[in-house]
Amino acid sequence: MPLRWMMALPLIAAVCAAETRRVGPGQRYRTPCEAIRAAAAGDVIEIDAAGSYTGDVCAFYPKQLTLRGVNGRPRIDAGGRTAQGKAIWVIGGGEVTVENIEFTGAQCADKNGAGIRFEGRRLTVRDCVFRNNENGIITWNEPSSALLLEYSEFDSNGYGDGYSHNIYAGRIAEFTMRFCWSHGAKEGHLVKSRAAVTNLLYNYLDTGRGTASYEVDLPESGHALLIGNVIVQRPSTHNPIVVSVGQEAASPRPDAELRLIHNTVINLGPPQATLVFGGRAAPGAAVFRNNVFFGDARIANAAFRPGAGNFHLPLSAVTDLSGLDFRPRGQTPTAERLPENETPAAQYLHPACGARRTVATTPGALEAAAMTEPAPEAPARCRTAVR
Repeated sequence: MPLRWMMALPLIAAVCAAETRRVGPGQRYRTPCEAIRAAAAGDVIEIDAAGSYTGDVCAFYPKQLTLRGVNGRPRIDAGGRTAQGKAIWVIGGGEVTVENIEFTGAQCADKNGAGIRFEGRRLTVRDCVFRNNENGIITWNEPSSALLLEYSEFDSNGYGDGYSHNIYAGRIAEFTMRFCWSHGAKEGHLVKSRAAVTNLLYNYLDTGRGTASYEVDLPESGHALLIGNVIVQRPSTHNPIVVSVGQEAASPRPDAELRLIHNTVINLGPPQATLVFGGRAAPGAAVFRNNVFFGDARIANAAFRPGAGNFHLPLSAVTDLSGLDFRPRGQTPTAERLPENETPAAQYLHPACGARRTVATTPGALEAAAMTEPAPEAPARCRTAVR
């Protein structure tokens, strides 16, 4: 037998041994944590939305595992419990994917209870909801870890003390968030990231009915790219800064970089808000290209100068605020043509979906013409929503 075939045998055996473990009424496993305890590397756990899983919390450290909701979206209510005093699910190990599940009600003695606490190597969270937890999702500080959030909603998380957030990425290697809707945070931030690399792509970040301090907080700068985001600050905010960079470190990282490209930022809140603020650890300059800023606010503080190719328009130029149509009304400025690696390939579609952006002639996050093709790897509910 050729050597390359012999080397492939363990992998083939592992794949063949993988099981689909079903959870819910009439199934082999009553709760997700039961199935998790029985699972082997490569297994898929399917959780039926018809089941009741209140108080089913656990910590697990698989080499590889997929957990997904079926027949609707199952809801896991912490019910006053958390695993290890941290979260509904504490996820470590190797590669884990979580799809189509709602996490709610996580509370801990340290006021930091999370829907998910990530303590592993690589985690993908897709098409999930995190609502009314002290943190929606929080990570550990491990410089080799990576977190991907996509097509998910984060709503009304936070203890209310300003130290817990809808989303909190610690000092990990890379944090990417795309096609997500984060809103209504209680005192904390809609997104906070200390990651070495932070990519915020095609999201909708809105204070909503909450009291979020910053819509985006990058306290240790890092290498940050914000492209195609709709960011809305409302009167209920408790801090007039929309995007904060470098406020919690003594000096910038050697590779610190901030790029804001084709974003739409709207200030409905405090007059003369600061749209982008750089602290002492912020990079010395930032790249601003084809952004649209609506409302009464400074485009940036003295550390950053957006320059030509960015547009500051009155609130009256928004097409339909109440209908969440944040495109510029009527005749719009023409966007500058950008290199391929800075040209948006998609745009946000509500709720927590996305469409391919086939052209980028309009500045800001949303093309004046409607896009009709779903974004890559969109869940089924999004494929039917593209108009």
